[in-house]
Amino acid sequence: MINVLLLSLENPLLLKSGAGRYVKSHLELLRNEVSFTVCTTAAGQNSHGWKTLEIPLDLKAFASFEEAVAAMNFQMIKTVLAYKGQFNFIHANDDITAPAAVYLSEVLALPLISTVHGLESGRKTAAGENVHPYRASLERLLAEKSDQILVLSSMMKTDMQKAFSLPFEQVRVIPHPCIKSRTVKKRMKSVPYFFSCGRFVPEKGFIEWLHAFQQLRKRQPDLELVIAGEGPLQSGIETKARELGIKESVTILPFLCEEERESWLAFCEMAVFPSCYEPFGIAAQESMAAGAAVAVGNNGGWNDFVIDRVTGFQVDFNHPDKAAYALAEIVRDKEQLHKVGQTAEAYILDLHDPGYIKNVFLQHVYHTSF
Repeated sequence: MINVLLLSLENPLLLKSGAGRYVKSHLELLRNEVSFTVCTTAAGQNSHGWKTLEIPLDLKAFASFEEAVAAMNFQMIKTVLAYKGQFNFIHANDDITAPAAVYLSEVLALPLISTVHGLESGRKTAAGENVHPYRASLERLLAEKSDQILVLSSMMKTDMQKAFSLPFEQVRVIPHPCIKSRTVKKRMKSVPYFFSCGRFVPEKGFIEWLHAFQQLRKRQPDLELVIAGEGPLQSGIETKARELGIKESVTILPFLCEEERESWLAFCEMAVFPSCYEPFGIAAQESMAAGAAVAVGNNGGWNDFVIDRVTGFQVDFNHPDKAAYALAEIVRDKEQLHKVGQTAEAYILDLHDPGYIKNVFLQHVYHTSF
């Protein structure tokens, strides 16, 4: 059996983002064929499906996120070397594990595979901010030292090749596997509502979505909005809803478990994802698998699977009036909404079939010939 050392900031047993959900899905998909050892932050829970090497990391104890990342990588190196395990590959989950992944790959003489979820330059450009030099150096380090780079969308493959002048064959697109949820659904609200979820950060577009929703409610006053997630922009979202006079119509929830998320999706009018930078779109993918009609921003990795008015709807959230008008027209046509939701569900479950994705990993990634 192939032995893989996987490095991840986010513990797959304590999920807070799409990157963490990717790791959890990845481990569950391949744990019967691949022996995983996961070096990650402490979660206080044990997994029976893979070995975990936990490191202590309190993000609040550091002056900046970059300092915390540097400390985490140092702890990962110490922990792995002390463990003395035998591995065939090292797999880095995103650039923030680059220093440990590259060092261990060289010291242990092992091939390095990396999954890149997005580019910090893309995120910061979308948010109108500058990239921290340390993060920029981590991205370049991982790109230059990885033997194989995995991305989740064709958009990310193009971005990686342009940013780092990488050979076409070095970057492989493998989407997140899509599994139909079997959880029992229960109605969470009696009134019609839109549902959105994601990290509360500028590039997810929630502030722009609030402006569009304010205009939308003028056309349909009974509509409400539910936004679930966590992140540094939470207070800003709450403040903006209050400033726009829609606070009573907006419900803000914490990060949801699968059962809660599926219940909200089951009865929503639409699932809306207004990101201005989205390398893949796990939340949109999961919403489609749940049978919900989705509306997404014009640009993103989801262009691989959201076909306008066939498997979803593409909306320009940079212009709130246009977005509000488009969404009002979409939700008015219930027959079209239902048809698109049904088409999307069948399409995404076939396109991102777990069995197919498992075979790609076993034949082309975790394989001794590589």
